[in-house]
Amino acid sequence: MASTDVLIIGAGWSGLSAALRLSQAGRKVVVVEARQRIGGRAFTHSWNDDTTLNDTGRNVQQDAAAASSAASTTYTCDFGCSWMHGYNEGSPLKALVERYGIEAHVPNPTKTVLVGDKGALPADLATKIGANLAAAQDAARDLAQNRGSTRPPASQSLASFLLSPSSPLFDGLSSDEHRHAAGLARSLHVPLGATLEQVGLRFNGFEHNYAGTDAAPAGGFTRLIKKVADEAISLGAEIRTGLVVDRIALADDGKSVVVSTRSSAGDAAAETTTTNIEAKTAVCTIPLAVLKENVGIFKPSLPERRQAIISRTYVGNLNKVLLAYDEAWWDKEVGTFMVLPTRDAPSDASSGSLQDLFASTTLIVSSLCAPNGFPSSEPSPAGCGGGRSSSVSNSLLVMVGADAGKAIEAHDRVEVGRQLHAYLAQRLAADGGAGKGPKHIFYSRWAKQPFTRGATTTPVVVGEDNSPLDFTELGRPLWEGRLGFAGEHTDQDHRGSAAGAYVSGEREADRLLAFLNKHHAQAQQQKL
Repeated sequence: MASTDVLIIGAGWSGLSAALRLSQAGRKVVVVEARQRIGGRAFTHSWNDDTTLNDTGRNVQQDAAAASSAASTTYTCDFGCSWMHGYNEGSPLKALVERYGIEAHVPNPTKTVLVGDKGALPADLATKIGANLAAAQDAARDLAQNRGSTRPPASQSLASFLLSPSSPLFDGLSSDEHRHAAGLARSLHVPLGATLEQVGLRFNGFEHNYAGTDAAPAGGFTRLIKKVADEAISLGAEIRTGLVVDRIALADDGKSVVVSTRSSAGDAAAETTTTNIEAKTAVCTIPLAVLKENVGIFKPSLPERRQAIISRTYVGNLNKVLLAYDEAWWDKEVGTFMVLPTRDAPSDASSGSLQDLFASTTLIVSSLCAPNGFPSSEPSPAGCGGGRSSSVSNSLLVMVGADAGKAIEAHDRVEVGRQLHAYLAQRLAADGGAGKGPKHIFYSRWAKQPFTRGATTTPVVVGEDNSPLDFTELGRPLWEGRLGFAGEHTDQDHRGSAAGAYVSGEREADRLLAFLNKHHAQAQQQKL
């Protein structure tokens, strides 16, 4: 009989939250992770004042001694999950940061500027457009929830309502101002991870997620998730990184799960070792986009209905680009620049130049040195923060969503950064002077990474068969309960968030504790 109680596949938020809960209950847990690091889509990048670009365009440390000295400021920025949404309204992550003594920061409101093709829009116009978008979103939710009107067809997109001529988005605006309003609406591509044309109207606002207060953990999410892993390990859990899962099988007697893994040193010439790990039960937290590519690893195969849901549930794209400078050249009093597009998006976002791509999408640009109510050495509203001195990071964090977010992954990091700097210099520098280019560039590539293949699942997209129940179905256990599923894509209400991943892991842990206790009791009864 297998000695391991639960084998967890994936050491992201959901896998580690399950491991912690099970370990606290005294169960023997093994976690396998394909990457050489834990955290999954929680990833905190760090750099310091000595990080710069050399002649080949790579980031280097000019002075290794200075980099490690107390005089060198270290900054951190989250490139995956950045916020604890609903921090004061019930998010389980609040109790977690308090448990580990990690400070969480709630930002003060900062100035937001809408940038049109001729510079910053007048404040009164920007306020009007923002209010119109909020009203249009409220109206879309009302229509979707069938409050006194006909239910939208499954084929109707969010775009068809928000961008229609009769939409509240355009109330009281001139024809020229319509374009700016539509551009602001396109900023929703960032939180949605998909275009307005892809997202369905019928279930808009269906979920009851954690919302309200946003907070950022000091030092980034990697620090927090490491605390979770360390506690699970202290309670007996084992975490093995660098193990890629090739097969998840139910044993012939139906009483255990056998997972085949392979490890490699990363060298193409290195010998790959295959290992089978057996456990009484298992939890699969493989991201949905990776499951799409590897649905055949299950033996017996997943039910056809489950496979169909995996196939049709959409995984969206969101990437962030960090541009760090010696000095800020933009208005430091502005917390966020909403850089509106100056041209229509192409039918194929991967075609054309980077300059064309940037000009055809709405960019959300956060200034990491704006006054935001944080001590200057701690996290800023974008989930970034300083290190060991009172200096602030003279940096911009640019969020690129949906198709454009994926399209930038085809380009080298330094090329993206330099082209983006040139574009923003034209749009943000009122006097045309942006100074020197960035000294440090970093960006995320979630769609290109083999163990993520995307940033997050999106709200329900257009399509007759699509429903919020798909997320619930993705979390249903199989093999008479021995195989469970967790991850943000398995939570109907909290999809697409760190909290959603966390609570899904706890959900599966609680279910498996009941499962294991029941089977233990049955075995004891049979001995009598």
